[in-house]
Amino acid sequence: MKRFSIIALAVAAVMLFAIPAMAADLSFSGHYRARGYYNDNTDLDDDTGASNSWMDMRFRLKTKIKVNDRLSVITRFDALDNKSWGDTDNPNVAPNQNIDWDRAYIKAKFDCFDLQLGRMGAGTWGTGFLNSGREADRIRFIKKIKPYTIRFTYEKKAEDDKGEVDSDNDEDRYMADVVYKAKGINTGLFVGYYRDMDDSDIGATAYARKYWFIGPYIKGTYGPVKYEAELGCKTGDYKDMYAAGAQDQDYDAWAYHVNLATDLGPTTVSLGYAHTDGDDANDAGEYNAYGLGGNDWQPLLILTGFYSDNTLGGAGNLNSHTASGNIKKCGYDLYYGTVSFSPMENVTVNGIIGTAKADETSTLGANVDDDYGVEYDVGCKIKLMDNLVYQIKAAFLSAGDLWKTTTGTTDVDDTYSFFHELKVTF
Repeated sequence: MKRFSIIALAVAAVMLFAIPAMAADLSFSGHYRARGYYNDNTDLDDDTGASNSWMDMRFRLKTKIKVNDRLSVITRFDALDNKSWGDTDNPNVAPNQNIDWDRAYIKAKFDCFDLQLGRMGAGTWGTGFLNSGREADRIRFIKKIKPYTIRFTYEKKAEDDKGEVDSDNDEDRYMADVVYKAKGINTGLFVGYYRDMDDSDIGATAYARKYWFIGPYIKGTYGPVKYEAELGCKTGDYKDMYAAGAQDQDYDAWAYHVNLATDLGPTTVSLGYAHTDGDDANDAGEYNAYGLGGNDWQPLLILTGFYSDNTLGGAGNLNSHTASGNIKKCGYDLYYGTVSFSPMENVTVNGIIGTAKADETSTLGANVDDDYGVEYDVGCKIKLMDNLVYQIKAAFLSAGDLWKTTTGTTDVDDTYSFFHELKVTF
């Protein structure tokens, strides 16, 4: 740790002496947050379950080095990223690393197009329903012809050729999208070809995965109504087996979401519906599980929360980050309604009610109930001062009978959860 600190100080000193001599502008932005969680018995059994609680934090710093009006370098790092309070510092052992420098890329403006190259943000598109934010190594060409923006992107998702005897074992993605923005409307279409050769060299079970992802979206306003909708489709080879006689599987997976909202004075009311396909275990030739949508889409604290305990009902919740394979293969139909009210300028109170059912339960067995349950959430967000916000949420899940199968019991108990966060942005 001492050596790491000395190196960091040396780098900082060099930067301080070098910056005045650089013909570049340097700007910063980011945030610091501290969060707390409490989960009741997530195994849904009051007799055996126990509660758990913890706090974590993150410091995020984004820098923009403007070399000139047409050339910039963007970087970002996280320190203490989601590190739980009380964890011992060890910068070389996960998950206790103090610093993760996760982005560094070039932004260059040429006469005919813009270029981005390096490690940058990825996994976000459209309305947010299918978003799973991450970092990726990419080359991107951007052309703006108002009101359209057109982008072509190549992404190296996984590199497995380097240092290997066999070649062509990596994963590449080729993507194009177009966005149209005008007054009252924002719509776009994304098309990607994903070529995954990660498991193409594992003997009798070797296979290739090559499929298309198609994702249109639309959002905007029509009179007093705000609307948004998004669709995702995966089609192609989920597993193209190399061995003769082995069962191939084709992708035919769909997910979609729609939300309508309106403002009634200081109150906003919205209704939403989301669907992700499940997989029919009785159809060996197709793999239809979409994967529960995006990790970042979290309307309900317990059922869809990214950081909710991943042991909910012994299987994880409906967020792809925490769900088990069986729950991902169930998919869902989720209905929800939200109310948001601002009694004063710096305070917003909100509530949500949601209920979900599995799209497909054959992976869990025969005659399995499809009910995930009904969840009730309430929350409050308070702007304590400029750039400093505190929020708190409480959630209660009336657990459905589907969890009887995952817990292996004839009865399931309800559960509840709390979350709060203090965040400063700059």
